[in-house]
Amino acid sequence: MKYRCQNRRTLVWLTALILSVSIVGIIHAAAIEKGTIEVAYLLDENDGNVAKDISGNERHGEITGAKRVEGVFGKALEYDGTDDNLIVTGYNGIGGTEPRTTVFWFKSATVREHSWVKWGVNSPSQKYYIRAHVRGNECNLRVEINSGNNFGTDNVCDGEWHHCAVVFPERSDAVKDHDLYVDGKLQEKEGTEFAMDTNIDTQAVNIGARLANHVFMLGTLDEVAIFNVELSLRQIDAIRDNGLKSALGVDPQEKLATSWGMIKSY
Repeated sequence: MKYRCQNRRTLVWLTALILSVSIVGIIHAAAIEKGTIEVAYLLDENDGNVAKDISGNERHGEITGAKRVEGVFGKALEYDGTDDNLIVTGYNGIGGTEPRTTVFWFKSATVREHSWVKWGVNSPSQKYYIRAHVRGNECNLRVEINSGNNFGTDNVCDGEWHHCAVVFPERSDAVKDHDLYVDGKLQEKEGTEFAMDTNIDTQAVNIGARLANHVFMLGTLDEVAIFNVELSLRQIDAIRDNGLKSALGVDPQEKLATSWGMIKSY
């Protein structure tokens, strides 16, 4: 009997050890370092024209026109498609061929060239523009740089919420090096290849405003963020499943809850 009890205790100890090692591995793989967050907006304010930046960089956004409605996590912004915008005053985005990731939730039943996130100068290679690509009665996630573009195949204009992620990996130099994800699914790459060299001299980041001959966003936007690294699919899924506030661990007390949230999902 004593021998059996010892074996049982040993088995419990080994199980706990294996679980602990697995947990550490999962947390490490999905953790997002604070210094990689450029801007992050929950869009949960009740009123006013300020979108609070939770990155710690104090890059609060100025909202023009868009109204607050229910979102995927808390509140969201509903754009009228005419002149609504969110501008990140004093922040011009990520330049050159530096890695980056942009994430956001979007919902609209209207098929059009929705303008989502943009910065840079409207010249070949120098602009950075995430918008909708219209294909028949559908629209797809697209990134373009003037003279080059990259777009996926899944419809994001069907009246349902969709999570979009646009990833430009490290050591990349052209627009089709981007990986596009819709609801965690890697998109097929279509479009025209062209070298990237994003200009960040003058244009602040705009979220919703049209560029050139395109159109303003018409729909609802939630939980938008820009990172200065290539996020992995595991990290993107953590944001999609748990929300930005939880996945980013806005303060030390939330980091434990974030980690356990990731463990439950992955």
